[in-house]
Amino acid sequence: ETPYLDNARDLLIIGLNTGLRVSDFMRLDLSHIKDDTIRIKAQKTGKFAEIPINNQIAHTLEKRGGNLPKAISEQKFNEYIKEIGEAVGFTQKVRGAKMECINKKEAETAGIEKVFRKVSGTFPKYELMTSHICRRSFATNLYGEIPTPVIMSITGHATETQFLTYIKKTNAENAEVLRNFYKRSAEKKGLETTLKVV
Repeated sequence: ETPYLDNARDLLIIGLNTGLRVSDFMRLDLSHIKDDTIRIKAQKTGKFAEIPINNQIAHTLEKRGGNLPKAISEQKFNEYIKEIGEAVGFTQKVRGAKMECINKKEAETAGIEKVFRKVSGTFPKYELMTSHICRRSFATNLYGEIPTPVIMSITGHATETQFLTYIKKTNAENAEVLRNFYKRSAEKKGLETTLKVV
């Protein structure tokens, strides 16, 4: 019901479903969309990405009369998605790091520049939400569902080692991906999963 949060939520949906950096999904316009595909040159790497429009993005465009949400600064986006995260209940405590102002009172009373530093600890999850969750969630959620090189072609990672470090997959999580693959294979074949020796 709050227009600026509704806009930020729609930007978040686009970020989560494209895997683009915030600098790229904030500058998306309709000229980047053709034949139900987003085509954009990444500012950071200069490489082109082609991302099909899925149902969530299509719904967001339809809701907005065929238009994209309004671009905002990364700072405002980070602020607003924390509000959204809290509103939808991302309040569980998790380990992480966030930037905190260490001279807030001085800066407000004396009019001096704020100084920030990275603080590690346990925080409500919404406090850790930043624009970077878009790319990492995109990569993590698709890992094991589609071939890794396909994801890497969008995220721009040069090697699989870099990619796996980026998504921070543990051995237990990798085992779970393989376990799910075995289950899906068995369900498709209606048999116990067996490996072909080649």
